[in-house]
Amino acid sequence: LVGNHFLILPSWINANEKFKDKQIIKIDPGAAFGTGSHPSTYLCLERMENISFSEKNVLDIGSGSGILSIAARLLGAKEVFAVDNDYLAINSTNSNYQLNFGNLNNLNTHLGSFNELSDKNLLNEFDYILCNILAEVIKEIIPKISKSLKKGGEVILSGIVNSQKDDVLNILNSNHLKISDVSFRKDWICIAAQKPINPTHA
Repeated sequence: LVGNHFLILPSWINANEKFKDKQIIKIDPGAAFGTGSHPSTYLCLERMENISFSEKNVLDIGSGSGILSIAARLLGAKEVFAVDNDYLAINSTNSNYQLNFGNLNNLNTHLGSFNELSDKNLLNEFDYILCNILAEVIKEIIPKISKSLKKGGEVILSGIVNSQKDDVLNILNSNHLKISDVSFRKDWICIAAQKPINPTHA
C-alpha cells in the first residue's frame, strides 16, 4: 500500500475484496523501472493523492515503468504526457498503462530528452509536472520545467537525497518557483513547487 489510496500489485495478482476502495496500480515487475517500493516513488504518489487531477494536463518526466502516469490517469487527469530517453522505459510505460486501462487513451509518450523536447516547444502549458529522476538531472532541467508549467501549475520533484535538498530549493527559488511542500521518507525528499500566477520580478 502506498499512502492512503494506492495499492500496487504485480500484473498477475488480483486485488483482494478488502482493497476494493483503493486505486489499484498494476505493474509488470519484469522491467526494472520502478515498482513503487522506492521511497522517492512513494513520496510522489503520496503527494499526488492529495491533488485533484480532474481535467488537468500532466507531464511525467522520466516515466520509467509509467507508475506516475498511471496514477495521474486514475486520479482523473485529462491528458498524460510521458517522456523518457530510454526506449525500454517508454515500452514499459505503454505496456503497464495498457495493463491498467485496457487502452492507451489519454497517454502520449515521447522518446527523447526533456531538454530537447522543451527546446522544440513540444511540451508547454502543463497543470502538473511529475519528475522522479536523479537530482543532478533535476537541477539542470528546472529552468525548462518552469517554462513548461502553466501559471499556477505545480511541479513535484522526487529522487532527491537529503544532502541535495538545499541546492534544489535554491535553483527553484531562482527560477521563481514557490515551494509548496517538502516531504521526507528515509533519506529521500520530495519537493512540490508552484509557478506563481502573478510573477514578481525583483
